[in-house]
Amino acid sequence: MKRIKQIFSLILVLVMAVSLVACGGSSTPAGGNSSTPSSTSSSGSSGSNSSGGSGGSGSSGGSSGSSEPVEVVWWTYFGDTNIQYLQKIIDAFNASQDKYHVTIIFQGGQAEVNAKLQSTAQKDLPAMFSGAVENVAMYDAADFCVPLQEYLDKDTEGWPELEDTWGAIRAAYCDTEGNLVGYPIGYSYPGIFYNADMLKKAGIDPKSIQTYEDLYEACKKLVKGGYTTFGIGFHNDGYYPTASLGREGVKAYNNDNGYSGPITECLYTDDQNVYNALYTMVDVYKKLHAEKLCVPYGADYQGEIIPLMASGDCAMLMGVVSMTTKILNAAEGKFEVGIVPLPSPTKNGKRTGEPAGGTGSFICNNGNPEAMQGAYEFIKFASTGDQAAFFAVSTGYLAPNMQAYNSSLYQDYMKNTFPAIQNVYDSLANSDDSANNPYIPISNEMKAANKLMIETVASDTNADVDKVIKTSEEMIQEAIDLYNAAN
Repeated sequence: MKRIKQIFSLILVLVMAVSLVACGGSSTPAGGNSSTPSSTSSSGSSGSNSSGGSGGSGSSGGSSGSSEPVEVVWWTYFGDTNIQYLQKIIDAFNASQDKYHVTIIFQGGQAEVNAKLQSTAQKDLPAMFSGAVENVAMYDAADFCVPLQEYLDKDTEGWPELEDTWGAIRAAYCDTEGNLVGYPIGYSYPGIFYNADMLKKAGIDPKSIQTYEDLYEACKKLVKGGYTTFGIGFHNDGYYPTASLGREGVKAYNNDNGYSGPITECLYTDDQNVYNALYTMVDVYKKLHAEKLCVPYGADYQGEIIPLMASGDCAMLMGVVSMTTKILNAAEGKFEVGIVPLPSPTKNGKRTGEPAGGTGSFICNNGNPEAMQGAYEFIKFASTGDQAAFFAVSTGYLAPNMQAYNSSLYQDYMKNTFPAIQNVYDSLANSDDSANNPYIPISNEMKAANKLMIETVASDTNADVDKVIKTSEEMIQEAIDLYNAAN
């Protein structure tokens, strides 16, 4: 059975979409605050008395009898620009102690990294890897990943930044029993960016866009009123329907989205609240396209939609917060850029859950306990206030914890670069865990089915919404059944 599980998991990652919804792409453009972070850290870097992982020689270098630092290799799918920012944090860590030396290596897109992790011999694996938060369930079940909880339980120094991490994002990196699997290096967040000057001129309060129907009405007013050509453009990824259901506060899968037992059913049509939310959301996509109120679904957000926003031909973009730097750079100060949280599909939505997005850091089981320990120490170091704040202001990601949020660097960013981001933190302050990602390692199949659902009504405005939802449900159910049969 173990072998069947490994084979099935490999099949899953080989067919994964290369898109990085949580990151808005594999890299961010140049820009943002690029001040080099300090090499000091409040939670230390090498003194923790914890040990985790399995035995074995590993290939990440170093040994207890060597005077050379232990080599900690990090596999990532971050692009060149983000790697440059991360290198500054790595340099600070390497300079702060002499026990470990971290090296980051680009391994291709997200799907390629996951495939390599599955297919590489243990001795050739890295000590750490980057992974999408929606794949936490897959990593937790994989032999190549060691949950951070194993190290946390033996850490005598503590991890204050973890305790002050936003509840919604910490929960997203835990298993069904609350054990920590990974930690965010880039905390992303779905929402709607908008041209604040244009919406003000049109008499639209962006905070009034609470539901998908509100979004439709705003787009209609913007376009029909002659303020712009398109009301909104969409980052075309199947992540957003799941995130929107999270904002609604409904569970689209049985057993509380997999947190009270294994997922065996997709409830798209069997649960009336889920169905109503999906129908409303999909119908709004359909109306927006039928009435030509939005940029056609499938347009590239970076190459097409953001330039349309910059020129005033599009008022809004549904995307993730890691797109902030791109949008601010494109706007060039010509108008104020704002952001509001993702709406819920219906007026009955709770809007208290905050869907998690972004990329986390995970410890890889390469058989070298010292290198794996070094990975844990680096993850802690990167979460400290100055380090996490530096990466957040450079990229547009959110500050993952209060230390980063309260740092002078991030407070300056909020005051002088992107004041509207406070709307997101106000929402986070009142968040709960009602938007947790479904806990089953088929997130990519879910996203593919959801994306097809939107693509269908966008391209065929005569499509039957009931049938479209049912088709998506059947695709997801097939993936659930296949996974459960192999496990």
